[in-house]
This record gives sequence, structure tokens and C-alpha cells, in this order.
Amino acid sequence: MNLQVCVPYQKCPFNCPMCIAKGRNTYPNLYELNYDDYMQELTDTIKTLDIRDVVLTGATDPTLNRKWLTYIQEEIKIPCPTVNIELQTKNYNLKGYNLSRIDVLSYSITDYKSYLKAWNFRKINKTNRLVILLTKEFDHMKAEDFNPMGYEQITFKVLQRGADKEVNDWIFKNEMTNFSEIYKIVDRFNGTKTSVRIDTSCQESENRYFVFREDGELYKDWSSEKPL
Repeated sequence: MNLQVCVPYQKCPFNCPMCIAKGRNTYPNLYELNYDDYMQELTDTIKTLDIRDVVLTGATDPTLNRKWLTYIQEEIKIPCPTVNIELQTKNYNLKGYNLSRIDVLSYSITDYKSYLKAWNFRKINKTNRLVILLTKEFDHMKAEDFNPMGYEQITFKVLQRGADKEVNDWIFKNEMTNFSEIYKIVDRFNGTKTSVRIDTSCQESENRYFVFREDGELYKDWSSEKPL
């Protein structure tokens, strides 16, 4: 079970057309209103639920709030040093960011050009992951030609529908529908040092994750509007 921790909301400049966070509610920012209460609620939640993995994510990119990103690492790791922290981001220029306590650096790849550039993205000394969102741009990808670009983990993610009609319409027109080559890539790397998987149900939370929003409350999943 992991805990998805949301960065306090601000408008995201990346404006990814398949972003399922669009159209969802925003929540009061307890992090700004009462820092101590926010952090206490977070660490209490981690300890109570015996969380092993924390994912820094949200309705905007976590790297847009550098202070939050720096503080949240420290506030989690000091009382809970064995918890693994994953940063999910579409920011491919992380020069100067404090990632000292990040255990998994996970880049979201939304187009083929970004995939080709991924070799040059900043990596950490622990685990680096590419998350490739399966749009039609990747229809021509062949198993024999696929290169993991120096990453220890690759996740191919099937696009998921959300609350926004415009986003859902875009997904309908642009999603990959034939995954045969993707499964061949998974098979090709089976048993190697590179972990490759396909995620067809990232929004299904049962026995997978809870969501800790910026209001300091715990939610069952991303679609829940009321806390547990």
C-alpha cells in the first residue's frame, strides 16, 4: 500500500491534454495555513497505515513548489527513515533541485520526442523510472528497437479517463489501442536488470494506495470528494 501525497494546487504550465486531474475539485491548502498541523497529519497517517512508499504527485507538477518538495522529503524521512519516496514529474530540467532524499525519480513521458531525449534527463543514484503514456505517438514503437535509455524501470501506462469531457474526448481520439508491441517489450526484458511493465489500471486504488490531499485529509482514491 502506498500513499499518494498531493502538492498544494497551483495552475500547471505543462497542460498535458490527457491529464486526468483536469475538471476535479481543488482543496484548502493546509500546508500554507498551518504547516505544523499539515506535517503532523501526514506523518501520523504514514505511521498509522504502516505506509512503505510515498508518491509525491498531484493535480500539478510537484517540482513547481520547490519549498514544499524540499520540506516534504525531510519531514517524512526524519520520523520515518525506512519509507521510500517517489517523485513523479514532467519537469525534464531538474538542475539545482534538492532530491537528496528521493528514492525513485519517475519521469512522465507524453510524446516520442521526449522519450528520445530521456537519456539526458537528470538521474539520481537510486532508482530512475520512465513512465510512458501510451498515445498514438508510440504506435510505431517496435520491441526489437526499444531502448530503456539508461533507466532501471520502465512503466508503459494505458491512458485513463477522468472527470473532464474535453480530456476524455482527446484520449478517445489519441490513445493507443493495440498493445501487442508493448507486451513484446515487456517479454523481451523479462529476467533482465531492467524492470519493464504495463499499467492498465492506474486509477484503481483498492489495496494499492490512498490519497493525502493538500487539506491534510486522507481520501480513498482520486475520484473521492470526501475524506475517509
